Amino acid sequence: MAHIRVSFRCSLASVCLIAFLVLIDAAPARAGKIKMVFPGPVTTFSLPYLVAQKKGWLGELQVEDVHVTGDPNAMRVLLSGNADIGLIGTLNVLASIHAGANIRAIHSWQPIGDYSIVLAKGKGTTLADLSGKTFASSGPGGMPDQLPRLIMRKHGIDESTTRFVQVGGHAARLQAVIGGRADATLVNTVTALKGVQDGKVTILTRVSEEFPGLGYIWNVVRAESLNKPELDAAFQTTTDIGIRGSRFIMANPDEAAAILHERLPDLDLPFLKAVVRDLNSENLWGVNGGLDPKIEEFTAELNMKLGNLPVAVPAKDVLESRFVEAALKNFGLYQKN
Repeated sequence: MAHIRVSFRCSLASVCLIAFLVLIDAAPARAGKIKMVFPGPVTTFSLPYLVAQKKGWLGELQVEDVHVTGDPNAMRVLLSGNADIGLIGTLNVLASIHAGANIRAIHSWQPIGDYSIVLAKGKGTTLADLSGKTFASSGPGGMPDQLPRLIMRKHGIDESTTRFVQVGGHAARLQAVIGGRADATLVNTVTALKGVQDGKVTILTRVSEEFPGLGYIWNVVRAESLNKPELDAAFQTTTDIGIRGSRFIMANPDEAAAILHERLPDLDLPFLKAVVRDLNSENLWGVNGGLDPKIEEFTAELNMKLGNLPVAVPAKDVLESRFVEAALKNFGLYQKN
């Protein structure tokens, strides 16, 4: 997934490999058809897009989805020219720009992350109970390793008493807690609520509450693409439908959940309705385009403090807001009912 989970060292090494051979033969199409790369299978961060597809809001634009594993691979596909736009985690974008990649974020369907700290049932119910526990992590330097430490520091909990074990992705980390290999972990909302539904974990806190300004994903293009008039309409459409889809989810959570269920049939509909309503309560969606410079600045500065970035990349070097500005002229700023 596009979660912030890679260290700067890994990101910097990977993004410098611009010439990446991917199993995609055709060059990205133009004039009404584009390729978009995703860093994993369909999940909640795609929901505004899925809503737009269902509602026919893409109009004549055809979008070919390309799914790869992880943000670094999604970035390689974009930089190699095998996709026109990529949905990529904010840390990888910032690290790539620092490494010299000429890219810009043009909008975000889910600008704020939906991470939660969960603790195995029977191990406690408060943040103070994290003292002395073992955490399942994605690896040193990643957010599942760093954010729990930062939250413990914020609440005056001695992080030196905890131990971190490298496990992998969200589902694997939850399974490590359920299986007893770890006591706690940081996972996304779908994973956390599945653990709660199964009676295996307790949610202690959400990162959106602890650090409301922490960025999650951006939709990113190569800067050279911004000078190609034939792509302007496509980029504008993907921006427009992100805003419309985000607002639809806020107004119609159950219908949005039903649309998500069509793509994730293994998760039952009542559960997905609860997930979407939970996400709505955290105000995560890009209802105004998702390019708030304050989110970029906070994310860059926090990752610099965590050691994931050597410098905080300024917002002017990351965000290209012209498509969001054009969309908001038509839609206006979001007004919550």
